[in-house]
Amino acid sequence: NLCRGDRVRDMSFTARAGEVVGITGMVGSGRTELARLIFGADLPERGAIWLDGQRLLLRSPRDAIEAGICLLTEDRKQQGLVLDHSVRENFGLPNLKKFSRRGVIDGKAARQAFGGYADRLAIKMVHAEQRAGTLSGGNQQKAVLAKWLQRDCQVLLIDEPTRGIDVGARYEIYLLINELAAQGKAIIMISSEMSEVLGMCDRVLVMRAGRLSTVFDDVRSTSQKQIMEAAAH
Repeated sequence: NLCRGDRVRDMSFTARAGEVVGITGMVGSGRTELARLIFGADLPERGAIWLDGQRLLLRSPRDAIEAGICLLTEDRKQQGLVLDHSVRENFGLPNLKKFSRRGVIDGKAARQAFGGYADRLAIKMVHAEQRAGTLSGGNQQKAVLAKWLQRDCQVLLIDEPTRGIDVGARYEIYLLINELAAQGKAIIMISSEMSEVLGMCDRVLVMRAGRLSTVFDDVRSTSQKQIMEAAAH
């Protein structure tokens, strides 16, 4: 029953470990606003978020990250990365506690950890000190994903994961999402692309005017027309 003004109204749903839940709807339906509430970027007026049977009190993104929730934002350039910083520095930002001892950052450990994810995710770059802003859209998305994988978040919110990404990088992102779900992560994927939610998700939730309009449990037998009708009417 999450509520925030008229943008998110009495929104309730469940995401399970190992599941990819798709959330779609028209522009202005409240999809991104819902993600911000779950991530603690905005505070709900009413309602509650529960994780593994415990109620969470999220007053900021820091609280959500500590609880094991992360967000790949729709606007990775403005909200997902510090473009003037290196890829390695961006990787370290939410992981400073892990790479620090008594307030001093262990640069070698951070570089080694990032190197492992760079290889695993096939991030194409000249070197780890390359400015994040100079990477392609697909590699920027992978860089954001790398820092959250290091946090080992159990709930992964992904808002428009393939927007502005070429076909090859898009396919790689899909493979990574499936891999994370197979590892037991709960994936909440927000997308305006009907083919994307139908091809990637175990269940599809359609939002309209801030509310949950329809839930499609049998995605294989669901059509784009059905989703469009649920989003519009």
